[in-house]
Amino acid sequence: MMTVTLTIVGAGGIGSHLSGVLVPAIHRGQLAEGLGGIVVRILDSDRVSAENLAHQRFLPSHVGEHKVSALADSLSDFESDLLRLEPVPMDVRNASDLGGSDLVVVAVDSHDARRVAHRSVGRWLDLRCMGDGFIAIDDRVDGESVSSLTVEQASLSCQMEGSLESGNIQFGFLSAAAHGAQWVVQTLRDISGEPGNTPPLPQSASISFGTLGRMALSTGVQG
Repeated sequence: MMTVTLTIVGAGGIGSHLSGVLVPAIHRGQLAEGLGGIVVRILDSDRVSAENLAHQRFLPSHVGEHKVSALADSLSDFESDLLRLEPVPMDVRNASDLGGSDLVVVAVDSHDARRVAHRSVGRWLDLRCMGDGFIAIDDRVDGESVSSLTVEQASLSCQMEGSLESGNIQFGFLSAAAHGAQWVVQTLRDISGEPGNTPPLPQSASISFGTLGRMALSTGVQG
C-alpha cells in the first residue's frame, strides 16, 4: 500500500496555519489508513522573527528557530505510523526540490516556487493573500489564466503596509489556509478512491465582501 506525500511550500502566514489545522485533521482515521500513511513535508528556509508572531502560528519561544522546525515540533504529538512530518529548511527553486510529491500546496509569495509547482506536479494548489482577501488557483485552472496570474514580481507580505505596526491585522491568510485544508482533504480522499469528492473551486474571495470571482477551468474540467 502506498504512502502519499503532501508538500507544503512556505511556513509563513498561510503555511503555518494550514499545517496547524491540517495535521490534526488527517493524523488518524480511515483516510490515513486507506492511503497507507501520509507524509507532510514542509519547505521554507526562513526563521521566526518577532514580527511574525502577530499573524503566523508561532510562539515567542520560537523566535530564531527555522519556521519548519518550530512547526514540526509543535505538531509532533500528532505523528504516528500513519503520519510523518518532514521539516525541510530550504526554498523551492527546481523541480527536483518537489521530487516525490503527490500533491503540493504553494503558500509562499515566490514566483520560482509557483512556476516549479505548476509545471512539475500533477495535483497542486497555489494560495495567495493580501489583507482580508485571498486567491486560490489549482491544477484545474486553464493554462492561460495560470500564466497571466503568475508574473515575476517582488515578494510581498500578506499584511498591508503598516498593519503590523498599527495592530490592524488582516486575516485573509486564515481564509486561504481554510481553503487549502479543505482542498487537501478532498484531494486525498479522491486519491484514496473515495467517490464524490470535489475540492473547493479555484476562486478569489474577501472576508469583507465574499466571493469576488471564479477562475476559468480547463476544457473538460467540471466545476
